[in-house]
Amino acid sequence: MKTLRAVAIVGAMAIAGGVIAAWDPGSANADTVGAELLAPTSILTATAGLIAFHIGLYTLVGRERKSPYIINSVFLVFLFCLVIAAIALLSTLVPDWLQGSILYTSGALLFVAFLFSAFRVFRIAVRLIYFVDSVHPKHIGIIRYIRRRKAMQSPRPNYAHNTIPVPADLKCEIIQMLSQIKNGVFETREGLDTQALAIAVRHQGQANAVLAELSEAFLTAGFSVQYLTASRHPIEFVGYLKRHLEQSGMALQSVAKRIVAIDAYSPHFAFIDSIYTKKDRELESLDVTCVLSKMTFAGMHSAASRAFKVIQKQVGDSSRKPTLVIYEDAYAISDLESSEQYRIFVRHVMPSERMWDGMFTVFVESAQPDGDWNILQSYASMTLNLRGGEAIANRALVGRTDARRQNCAT
Repeated sequence: MKTLRAVAIVGAMAIAGGVIAAWDPGSANADTVGAELLAPTSILTATAGLIAFHIGLYTLVGRERKSPYIINSVFLVFLFCLVIAAIALLSTLVPDWLQGSILYTSGALLFVAFLFSAFRVFRIAVRLIYFVDSVHPKHIGIIRYIRRRKAMQSPRPNYAHNTIPVPADLKCEIIQMLSQIKNGVFETREGLDTQALAIAVRHQGQANAVLAELSEAFLTAGFSVQYLTASRHPIEFVGYLKRHLEQSGMALQSVAKRIVAIDAYSPHFAFIDSIYTKKDRELESLDVTCVLSKMTFAGMHSAASRAFKVIQKQVGDSSRKPTLVIYEDAYAISDLESSEQYRIFVRHVMPSERMWDGMFTVFVESAQPDGDWNILQSYASMTLNLRGGEAIANRALVGRTDARRQNCAT
């Protein structure tokens, strides 16, 4: 929206400049202005060249980089170029005294279109090279180098690097809880640290009880929960978590500052349905902060980084305490992007969050082909396959928490 407003402002300025050029007595007459500015045929040629450039660029990105969803952003550029071409053609149909202002307007708008195209190319480059959806000068190579050097030379540990690892007793509790599930196949890999879990389910909501139990364990220990979903609105799981905590004697509002939801569903699949705006307000009424993801896997990655900063701000600790990081049905975005982009997302997120430490990562996937599931589970230290059984009963795990905690303590 900021980009659209900027284009509208510059376009209005260009139109105003054209009118002034045509009506100002001190300026050149219409014939002189038309001679100095680009002719209609030149503007049409430049516009066609810009359109051809975008066709080639977006075809290359969509086909070779397996990111077809980026193609959606070309429609605004095409529409803008068509408006410019229409204005240039209009200059041949108006009286001579108005022709200069029309040509001036189309030429100025064409200049804006080239600037807008440069912005788009930079944004695509940042998405594909750095896997973030944030257009900022800090992504320029030399600026990134200076910022990183400055951060590494600082003697003070910042919040991100001042990490408290996930306690051993909490890891033990997680393993005991998962191993007690009777309608799933649980596997733990002894050679890997207990920091990542991959869950395969058959339908939405099947892992609600498991996720709620994990969340309760982290919240009870005074830690945080970050929940991202790409297949439904976050209010569904947050509502389930609220009921789960209340049955365990804990109010959601008492721990809401340590919970951040990321809505990766609405930008991709909600379209213009008004019900999701209402659900946003409902989620806000629960005092749970919701971060809206941008489109694409890079947008989800950037949203996770923003949620990380939200937790830092809301908790207010100088050291980074452990966080349960949940990604639910991230594979759903592959219908709009590609499975290759999903694999890049997994290959980056799972090892990176393990390196950052203090994070327990959970991926929940449904309706995922075996090939992509095999890649996901290969990065996890634990797997839980629930495809062979029905959903876990809502309270099947309740009542075991204290016993598990006591066993791990001893």
